[in-house]
Amino acid sequence: MRGVVFMGMGEPFLNYEAALTAAQIMSEPSGLAIAARAISFSTAGIVPAIRRFSAERQPYRLVVSLTSADPGRRRSIMPGAATYPLDELRDALAGYCAALGVRVTLAWVMIAGFNTRDEDARQLADWIGDLPVRIDLIDVNDPDGVFLPPDEAERNAFRDSLRRRVRAPVARRYSGGADIGAACGLLAGTVGRGLNRQEAR
Repeated sequence: MRGVVFMGMGEPFLNYEAALTAAQIMSEPSGLAIAARAISFSTAGIVPAIRRFSAERQPYRLVVSLTSADPGRRRSIMPGAATYPLDELRDALAGYCAALGVRVTLAWVMIAGFNTRDEDARQLADWIGDLPVRIDLIDVNDPDGVFLPPDEAERNAFRDSLRRRVRAPVARRYSGGADIGAACGLLAGTVGRGLNRQEAR
């Protein structure tokens, strides 16, 4: 095993103690001996936990699922985002970057016609400002088909718009496991539908 990401099936920063204990065991030479920087915590933006993570100078990578820099749009698909406004989140991330001297990764799940407009790129660039970040672009996976990934032209146009506006690495991240229903978003959707079928019996 070369790396671990805490994400997808629950918010790791709402189970902070257990998640950090697991990471510590994984990174121990007598454990799985995985390099600390190969272990990532992906959060929807739990500000108190991010501040604690920074204060403790945890050696693991921090990934924040942003998906929109427009407060209303972000709340519409991430209801929990209402608890911690974008300005508070940015302030916490600035503290993290300053404390550890590293970039924070922003995960941007691309949804066709929703957050891939030129306006979305401008809003994101304004929100980032001088924050040291890396931006990972990820196609949405929605087994119910409510949200669709952008086509190649839309995806490239958004990426190019971002690259014109931000001084930060922008990369497309591929989500493996789609062929077995285990890519980002698919596992939870498949399990959910299975439970519904069982309950219907």
